[in-house]
Amino acid sequence: MGNTNSRAKITDQDRAILDLKNQRDKLRQYQKRITVLTTRETEIAKACLVRGDKAKALLALRRKKYQESLISKTDAQLEQLEKLTSSVEFALVQKDVYFGLQRGTEVLKEINKEMGGLQAVEKLMEDTAEARAEQESIGAALAG
Repeated sequence: MGNTNSRAKITDQDRAILDLKNQRDKLRQYQKRITVLTTRETEIAKACLVRGDKAKALLALRRKKYQESLISKTDAQLEQLEKLTSSVEFALVQKDVYFGLQRGTEVLKEINKEMGGLQAVEKLMEDTAEARAEQESIGAALAG
């Protein structure tokens, strides 16, 4: 029960991918907070205009513009993180394919070695042809 050795080991690559995805999630949360602030600054600007306080409305709009620039920067960072995450994950797939091909080649060589190589197969085919020819001769002799 509860064999701990059956668990898959967490590799450095797994940790790196997890770190990238955690950073991505943090950036998305940050963007949500910034979006809320942007909405709030818009509401403040409208309220200030209604009250006739143009200076505070302009200040709120400047803060909103700054928040929007932060959103643009985080968009670029998110894009870079997602590209890097995809590249790392694809490289891991390529590594698995490489090792799969390598193992398959080793197994194929081992099978060929067990069969004795090409010359052994050619000898077997000759022996089979001779045995068939002999069987046909025996069959012809019995029929005739």
